[in-house]
Amino acid sequence: MPDQVKEESDAYTPPSPLAASATGASHRPRARHVPGYPGFAHLVGQNRGYSIFRRFTTLDTKILLYLQAELMQLEHELSDLEVENSESEGNPGLQQSVAMLMNAEEGSSGWRQWQLVQEILRKKKQYNELMLEHERMYQLPEPSSNDFDFMREFSDECLHPPDNAIWRLDEKGKREYDLVALSTRSDGDPFSMWFFDKLHPLYHKLFVEGRIEPNEMGIYEYDDKSLRRIIANASIIISSLLPLASIFALFFIERPIFGLVFILIFSALFSACLAFATTASRIEIFVATMAIISIQVLFIGSPNAGDSGP
Repeated sequence: MPDQVKEESDAYTPPSPLAASATGASHRPRARHVPGYPGFAHLVGQNRGYSIFRRFTTLDTKILLYLQAELMQLEHELSDLEVENSESEGNPGLQQSVAMLMNAEEGSSGWRQWQLVQEILRKKKQYNELMLEHERMYQLPEPSSNDFDFMREFSDECLHPPDNAIWRLDEKGKREYDLVALSTRSDGDPFSMWFFDKLHPLYHKLFVEGRIEPNEMGIYEYDDKSLRRIIANASIIISSLLPLASIFALFFIERPIFGLVFILIFSALFSACLAFATTASRIEIFVATMAIISIQVLFIGSPNAGDSGP
């Protein structure tokens, strides 16, 4: 996984046709080493979190509004045509039989009605698909600030304006409002987001930068799977030790009132840890907290609670 550190690399000069034929194709640079879109696409495609794109929500909304207005107009036209055909003496039963509409003479009012229905079907399908795509786009997560900062700097080196404008900051120092990440390095919980955005960059700056050589693109790579495994193991260990630590602390609290105060404080701490280190829902956090409180209350009510003597 590249981190937010880059070095200046020598510009690539394409070999002449004679040199290429003399040295062979095996000596040509790989696409990922070619400056511009080839190298930029290789970086984005190989690393989680760097697939940052725009949703174009305003543009999607405009198209939906146009299609909606067009469908409303077609709906009114169909309604008027249905009334017109129902009152026509030359088309008895036309509104009671789809077969009559389908087989109506070309150019007739029945034929126009059926053609209008087909047009509405095509527009409605296009409208529904765009609306569902629009809704799914809102489900995609926002990119982390750390990944965006790296992409902003790297796109400035790889692409020319206006191609790199998506990853640029505006005059107020803000990024585009509708950016999404197709894949994130974190698992969505605050603990993993804090790890990748704060702790890992600090580790890189203190122990990696200047001590280890970057790759041929001038960036540092990490294994995202290993980092996520570290986060998962840390969450499991903390979640397992907290309940045991509370029972251990209650063992040394002799007065029940102090034990109840401890349970109150620990319950709030336990709930906060679950919310920070996991993606559990509110009801799941509530159930887990109630279970821990029940065990602690039973421990306080036991005859040997707080008895540390022989």
